[in-house]
Order: sequence, then structure tokens, then C-alpha cells
Amino acid sequence: MDRMEFGTLVSLLRQDRDFTQFQLHEASGINLAVISQIERGVKKYFEPELLIKLANSLHLTTIERREFFLAASGVKQQYIIRQPSAALATDTVDIVKVLGKMTSIIEKLNVPAFIMDVYSDVLVLNNMAFAFFQPTPEMMLSAHNTPGGFTTVRVMFGKELAVRSKITENWEQYAVGSMRFVRENSLRYRAKPYFQYLMKAFRDQNEYPLFDRYWKMVSSTEQDREANSDTFSYTHADFGPIIYATATTTSITPHGELFLNQYLPLDEHTRAVFAELEKKAGLGVLPPLAPWPKKDFL
Repeated sequence: MDRMEFGTLVSLLRQDRDFTQFQLHEASGINLAVISQIERGVKKYFEPELLIKLANSLHLTTIERREFFLAASGVKQQYIIRQPSAALATDTVDIVKVLGKMTSIIEKLNVPAFIMDVYSDVLVLNNMAFAFFQPTPEMMLSAHNTPGGFTTVRVMFGKELAVRSKITENWEQYAVGSMRFVRENSLRYRAKPYFQYLMKAFRDQNEYPLFDRYWKMVSSTEQDREANSDTFSYTHADFGPIIYATATTTSITPHGELFLNQYLPLDEHTRAVFAELEKKAGLGVLPPLAPWPKKDFL
């Protein structure tokens, strides 16, 4: 992320807090002129204490802080991965192989699983996850023509209320945990045009009535976490009381991380539900959903 992008990121994080530059100055103790220089991309060197003050005043979670400090390094994503040379071959630069390896894993898993990118676009979904989330035929048909049509955000917070209508108990815990995952893993990409395109759609109250509330709630929640893992316990209208842990495997690519998410049952009832899903839906994956890495949106 170059300095211009980092400046845009700081500006967006400031606006998430509903801060003016002056209010950020008051909250952080950072000189107002310095904040302006950062957001305009003209400040080239960031002292560690400056970054810590920014992270504190912006109420970043632990994982967001890690992403924020990495963004401040100025190193572009394509240089984070190991670079190939005449003496070294690496698959990390081959995005087809990386996604193919992850797909070959979830098509054999007997739990709900899917692969998403840093924008929460679902690239690959296994049959069990499709049966578990139960997107309507109308949602699937309209996804290609809907901003964020294949994102987890739409399933959780979109106007169809696909998940909200099914969770009859402990919705708040589920919603905050899910949104935290979206926020934390997208932080270094918030200044990208595609993310801004998505955010414009997500902040449309008619299309995503639940989004803004939970997007802002994440930064104010006291419960933090140190790993990309959560335990969810809620009552589902069709499946009854469900308890599972999310296990996330991350692949680093030149175009950002890919996340393989699987749901691991934590009680006998949930194991029985997943076994029934396997019986009805079978193993395997759906055809590719959202495009990656190229995003056709403008």
C-alpha cells in the first residue's frame, strides 16, 4: 500500500468513527497538520508511536491493528509473497493453483465450507454450505447484477434477510462476530476502488438495512480476539440449536488473501444436522461464483 492509499485508509477509518480531522487530533494527541499530511499522502515516514496513537484513537481491534501496521509499511501486496527466481519455484504466484488447491479441499469436506477473498466475495461454496445458508433462487439469479451479490455481507445483512430470518435466538452475537471478520480481513483493501464500490452499495439502507449498524458496532464492542476463529451458538428456525466453531485457513496471494472457512460442529445435535446436510446435498462444490482476482464492476 503506497502513501496515497494509506492516507485514504486513515481518512476512511476516521470517518467510520464519525470524526473530523480535528476530533481525531483531540482523540489521538497528534498534531492536526500531521493528520492532514497523512491523509493527503505527503507524509512519508511514520514513527511507531504515531501509528500506535492512530490505532488507539480509531478503536481498531487486535487483528485490525496488525493489518493497519502492515499497511503503514508501504510494502505492496505482490511483494509480501516469496518472489520466484532462477533457483526457486513457488506456487504462491500462481493464483490458479492457489485457488485450485483450496477448492480441492472443500469439495471433500463433510462440513459447510466456502472460500472468500478480502472483499468477502464468495468464490467457491460447497454443497453443504449452500444447503446450510439456503440462499433463495431469486438471490442466486440476481447476484450477477447486484453490487455485492455474492458477498457474505449480502447473505447476512442484505434486504432479503436470508440469515436474519432464520436465526431466532442470539442473532446479535452472530451478527457482530460475522461483521468483525469482514472488517478485519478487508482493512488493507478499504482504499481500493472495488471496496469503495461495495461500500456505496452496503450503505444503501434500502438494499442493506442491517449493514451500517453492525459495521460501526464492531469497533465499540469490548470483546476482542487474537485469531480468525469464532464460536457461534444460536437457534436456527430450521435446524434448532446450533453450536460450531469457525476454522479459517488463509492463503497469501499477490492479489490479497484467500480465506477457506469451515464450520466445525461442537455438539451432537450440530453434528447430526451436518450429517443430514451431507446426506441430502452431498459433497462437492458449486460452479465458481464471484470473479477473482479481476473485479468487473465499473
